[in-house]
Amino acid sequence: MHTSDRVVLVPQVVVATGPFQVPVVPSFAHDLDPSVHQVHSAEYRDPASLPDGSVLVVGGGNSGFQIAEELAASRQVDLAIGTEYPVLPQRVLGRDLFWWYTRTRLIRVPATSRLGRRVQARGEFVIGSDRRRLQAAGVRFRPRALGASGRTVRFADGSTANVDVVVWATGYRSDHSWIDVPGVLADGRVVHRRGVTDVPGLSFVGLPWQHTRGSALLGFVGGDAAHVADVARRHAETAAVT
Repeated sequence: MHTSDRVVLVPQVVVATGPFQVPVVPSFAHDLDPSVHQVHSAEYRDPASLPDGSVLVVGGGNSGFQIAEELAASRQVDLAIGTEYPVLPQRVLGRDLFWWYTRTRLIRVPATSRLGRRVQARGEFVIGSDRRRLQAAGVRFRPRALGASGRTVRFADGSTANVDVVVWATGYRSDHSWIDVPGVLADGRVVHRRGVTDVPGLSFVGLPWQHTRGSALLGFVGGDAAHVADVARRHAETAAVT
């Protein structure tokens, strides 16, 4: 394995870089005037970290909703949403949503099961954000952002908005291009069985739906980690015998 300053020889490698690796920004971001401050949600910290002025938040996932709500307390905010996801409450009957997911074992439904495939097909959802609450706070909802010129952003319905700041809550993509091992990647995706590849000693932890819905979530990755560790231990024992 090559690091930034050396070559390391090890019998086992576990890639645990997670699903949120490379921030994604639309190509038309380059068409905005340099005077427009742009930041991806990966680098956003708080309202004070942004310059004064109106803000356009682009992205209708959890980050987009939460950042828009936080900023709305101190400035005008527009939220552009390309795809509307189902919205679920953070708490149900006095319990956190993930308590129910854990209790009902929905968070541990295997990816290959019929229910797991149905959940994957439904896509992502937004947790705890209320569109009506954001509207009451003054957030203006916009359709998908399609292009930009100067300080103006154009939306899918033909409307436009002049912006001072843009927060790109437009997600991430995985990047495993640094792994130059035959048979591990196919079309950029990891080929594995519950995180274990066909290459002896090379495994992954934290991939989306690696085994269950919770595989890429910090609170639920333990089961996959234990499985990968067990496979690594058995591989090491076999290697020691031979």
